[in-house]
Formats: sequence, C-alpha cells, structure tokens
Amino acid sequence: MTAVWYIIVAICALAAIINFTIAGARRKQPLVALVRVLAGLVSLAAVAGIIIGKSLNIPHPFLDARNVFIGFGVFVFAVLLLPSYADRSAKDAPKVTMQQRAARPANATVRLRDAGTDEWVN
Repeated sequence: MTAVWYIIVAICALAAIINFTIAGARRKQPLVALVRVLAGLVSLAAVAGIIIGKSLNIPHPFLDARNVFIGFGVFVFAVLLLPSYADRSAKDAPKVTMQQRAARPANATVRLRDAGTDEWVN
C-alpha cells in the first residue's frame, strides 16, 4: 500500500469514530443516531474493503488516481456531510400553528386613513 492508501484508511477510520461518537451523544434522537451509525458502518466497510483488497492484491482496473480522488470526495460527502442534514432537521424547533402565524402582533393598530372612507391602514 502506498502512503495515499494509508491516509485514506486513516480518514475512513476517523470518520467512523466521529460518526459513532455523535451517534452515542445523540441517543435521545433516534433518527440522528441511526443515520450516524449507518454512516459509521459505511466508513468501517470502506476500511475493511481497502485493507482486504490490498492484502489479497486484488487487481482493480478502474482505481487510477483520478477515480480514487473522486470516489474519496463522494465518500467524505456521504459519511460526513449527509448525516449532518438529519441532525439539522431533527432539532427541537418550536412548532408554530397556523393561528399563531396568522395572528397579528400585540402592538398592531388598525385605524381609518380618512374619516369619510372605509379604507383600512395597518
């Protein structure tokens, strides 16, 4: 294995550790924990696939430097950035009802512009 493969394996293992740690910290949010555990498992599968493939010397005709770089970029996006979207959507945002959104603020006043017309002004 070249130094590039060692770096990729180390980053994949680090991504797995990060995802498992965040999943452990977000146990109260089951969807976030599930997404993070799945991303961690994908990271570990990539580590295992690289190590087994390199130790058995399996030839890969499509693994030139350009394809490895593109695949690694997709991998980082898939296991580090996509799970963060599940984390954002699961936040405890206050739920606003339609009546609350449509309600006027307490300091709003309605008055007539001209006494002779029925035109409302906010």
